[in-house]
Amino acid sequence: MYIKNEKKRIMIVDDDYDINHLFKIFLEHDGYRVHAFTYPIDALFFFRKDKYDLVLLDLKMPKMDGMMLYHKLKKIDDNILIWFITANNEYIQQLKNHIPKIENIVIYKPILLNELRKKVDSLFLLEENENKSRNKLTINNIF
Repeated sequence: MYIKNEKKRIMIVDDDYDINHLFKIFLEHDGYRVHAFTYPIDALFFFRKDKYDLVLLDLKMPKMDGMMLYHKLKKIDDNILIWFITANNEYIQQLKNHIPKIENIVIYKPILLNELRKKVDSLFLLEENENKSRNKLTINNIF
């Protein structure tokens, strides 16, 4: 398990209350600070730049789908790490026409909680390693 130096903040947006609640409780148990929303509009209203480290976003939701919310969140914070959660593989295949690498940022439901833990931990570990590499390159460029 990834050892968190600080409490990472996660937003979950999924119109399925049970999945939302289960993911929230599980990730909080692992030490993450989690806000879960069943309505995309509520999530958008609550979202602020630099408030979250990761957003787990369902693709198929009423009134505002995950792609629309994704674009709105990116306008607020272009650096936010967003991963999609979905059970709809056919929809992902359709999206590949517009976003060829979308499968690289998808978590498929159903997912075992232990797999969710590994995925989230690995995302933060990868991000941390990329930040270290960027900082190292910057320092090396100075000297």
